[in-house]
Amino acid sequence: MTALRALAFGELDAGAWGVAWLPEGATPASLVVGLGSSTTVVPGTLEGGERVDDWRLHGDTAELVLSPLAAPVSSGAPNDGIEGFDQLCTVSGRFQQLGAEHTVECLGWRSARSGRLDLDRLGSFRQVSTWFEPDDGLALLALRPRKSRGQEADVLAAAVLEAARPGAVADPRLSTTYTAAGLPARAGLELWVETGSSDAEEAQDARTSSEAGDDRTAGEQAEPHQYPRRAAGEALGAHADWSVAEFDLHAELFRWHNRGREGAGVYLLGSHR
Repeated sequence: MTALRALAFGELDAGAWGVAWLPEGATPASLVVGLGSSTTVVPGTLEGGERVDDWRLHGDTAELVLSPLAAPVSSGAPNDGIEGFDQLCTVSGRFQQLGAEHTVECLGWRSARSGRLDLDRLGSFRQVSTWFEPDDGLALLALRPRKSRGQEADVLAAAVLEAARPGAVADPRLSTTYTAAGLPARAGLELWVETGSSDAEEAQDARTSSEAGDDRTAGEQAEPHQYPRRAAGEALGAHADWSVAEFDLHAELFRWHNRGREGAGVYLLGSHR
């Protein structure tokens, strides 16, 4: 049984973006759509949820289709009984904002989680997704149980959405700089991926992946047959606040940097009331 689905999309040039966090049984589905800093929460329904299917969001002022671009990447936390996947997709359709209808045709991301995911015991979460190319993106989910005061108790699941060098993320890390109001302003991802590549390839990857500001070498950091994917991002000032079930949500549109490229993404925070 799928306990939770989530999705995000956006493009830097046009400023159109959106995000949804969809726990099982929460109706109607709430989709946030925006143009730059102007955002709207659209109630609607979500059809689909399987890995190979299109997902369709229907609302009074929005109609969107999420079509998979590649095979899903498993990204659960098996030691904690949580299963799931992340997947890059294309997002197409339309939504109304600022008195006009806007067309969407861009990259995005979607995910699903199932297993022992008890939202009643969840105190807060952070969900980060970013996409650079149709076959290249990153995603991370950090779940913090209630009454936990630090990140040491977080349950982490992450995925490198890269067709050329897929691999399980053995050691996901997320660092965040917050504003005085407690909102994410900058963030860094460091995902250590298990791979069968040679030591030379791993070392080269580590030397060329320094966007997150960590200058340690692969020899100092990596276990055998691991290499890091790193990205750094900053909030663009477009954000949204809304509530779903017992959670207060805050989303920020981010610009991400990775290996000399830029990509869009969304940083989503949730806290249990």
